[in-house]
Amino acid sequence: MNELTKEEKEFIERVKPMLKKFLELCEKEGIEPGAGSYILSEKGNIYHGVPFEAARSIHGEENAIGTMVTEEGINSKFKIILIIGGPEEIILPCGICREAISRYGTEDVTILCADLSLSKIKKFTLPELYPYPYKGDL
Repeated sequence: MNELTKEEKEFIERVKPMLKKFLELCEKEGIEPGAGSYILSEKGNIYHGVPFEAARSIHGEENAIGTMVTEEGINSKFKIILIIGGPEEIILPCGICREAISRYGTEDVTILCADLSLSKIKKFTLPELYPYPYKGDL
């Protein structure tokens, strides 16, 4: 894992109370917490997204990005995304989520993948996870 930058560490510290509150809500409601995502927009706002089942599964990454776009506008971008897996697992974004990260992340977006306790964090660049993004032409 590459060393986290000061901005990435500060982002994680800002996320911790939000994650704690979400996990308390899940426990209170008797819901198994699924993987969720948090993003840091260029404007410095943090948006949380959770997965849910509809006609197709909507992942936390898509939900967080959608919330940012709703709040900040269609041209908004984010600098960091934190994707949280289960108690013992780190998960990577699926292909659809990688495409969404490509479209709405900054050119140098950081992708952090962590377990539920945030004790294990892996850091990626978009080209590492999505070397050939969809462009519609060659």
